[in-house]
Amino acid sequence: MAKMRQPGSHAVAGVFVFLLLGIFAVMATVMVLMGVKAYRAAVERGSEHNERRIASSYLRSMLRAEDKQDGVYLETIDGVECISLRDVYDGEEFVTRIYVYDGMLREWFTSAEEPFIPADGEDVCPADAMTAELSGDGVLTVRLRKDDTWNEVICSLRAAVQSGVD
Repeated sequence: MAKMRQPGSHAVAGVFVFLLLGIFAVMATVMVLMGVKAYRAAVERGSEHNERRIASSYLRSMLRAEDKQDGVYLETIDGVECISLRDVYDGEEFVTRIYVYDGMLREWFTSAEEPFIPADGEDVCPADAMTAELSGDGVLTVRLRKDDTWNEVICSLRAAVQSGVD
């Protein structure tokens, strides 16, 4: 004898399948959103780390390139604290100034005779503030602040250096 199905059993099975499909869709969407959030956080952390690394590497390479007698000195011009790197090309003295201005770590390369114009510097990376201290034994400590986080770069200069304030 053939078994008879009860009325509505197909409807219950259909609702059950539809319910499972809906739960799967909701869970898949939640997983995608969680993945996007985790990816954004990782990218932001990586970006912050890269900015700190760029500033640190930039400062170290510039200081090592100009590490010679009287090549590195500190000065404050119109309230802007600068790390100044002196060099002579074809008998003319040039200065590279590294400073923070308008939310950016900047570099400005010019003849030593030219007046300092902070807005004319080339952007290196974002920074809110910079302090620099040169000890008598040639250790330069530079602290850069970005978003309430200080990053410290310590560089030991091999050549004799001097520190001046204008």
